[in-house]
Amino acid sequence: MYKHQTIQYDKILPAGITLSDSSVDRCRGEPHWHEEIELIYVDEGSMVVTAGNRQLRLGAGDMLAISPCEVHALQGVSCKYLSVHFSRVFVKSFFEAAESYSYVPEEGSQERRELVFLMQKLLAAERNSFDEYSALVKYALLLKMLRLLLTRCRTERTDSVYGTDRSLDDDVLAVKEYIKANYRQKIMTADLKKLMHFDSGYVMTHFKRQMGMTISGYTIRERTKHALDDYLTHDVPIGEAALKNGFCHYNHFTKACRKYYGASPTEIKKQRRAAAVSAALDKSA
Repeated sequence: MYKHQTIQYDKILPAGITLSDSSVDRCRGEPHWHEEIELIYVDEGSMVVTAGNRQLRLGAGDMLAISPCEVHALQGVSCKYLSVHFSRVFVKSFFEAAESYSYVPEEGSQERRELVFLMQKLLAAERNSFDEYSALVKYALLLKMLRLLLTRCRTERTDSVYGTDRSLDDDVLAVKEYIKANYRQKIMTADLKKLMHFDSGYVMTHFKRQMGMTISGYTIRERTKHALDDYLTHDVPIGEAALKNGFCHYNHFTKACRKYYGASPTEIKKQRRAAAVSAALDKSA
């Protein structure tokens, strides 16, 4: 069973950037997959990467591209490396069929040399965090990399992107993690179906049986949980908390809150304040 990895993105960049100055963590050391195009650049040390039917040893200065949904695992000791996961939504805004292609710059090619150079520049920008314009530099570098991958490094894939031991539980997990990463946006059924290896009807039925609610209900519950946290913990106005977390109107947030928590957001806030006052009085007595 291969683990689906959910990628977290920087809010102002079209990719998630990770600079690791230690050994590869356990999660990435196990076979896993994600929908994003990933680039890995080794700065120091070495690592072994298994990706699909490839097994490669990367040393300092080497780079590897991993295609969407390609099962892979990283192993290394004291390996310092930079990884970039391009936002799936951002990539698909330019190239809708992104998951249907592999992205492998050929060894010794001009494209690979250019990508290595850009990754080195990105590594320097990532380390130069005191520069107030570093985000602009990183944004420009990421766009150049993505243009290279989409226009000069892609080949249409014919292989199966999933392992043969994939199960319905894997599809349910992929849907759950996708929702957790994208609940603030409109969740499209077409995008969810692309995560599924099995018939979507079977997956939806299995999801409801396993979770006790539909995919739509699970999405609303995630939005409600995060909107309520913003409202209660961070004092975000109720309307702003609703819109920020995927609701089109705060009334929908209030209705969902009553369904899942038994009271409206304002009622819950009053209850918490009353409980806090009561606890303070008891403590001072």
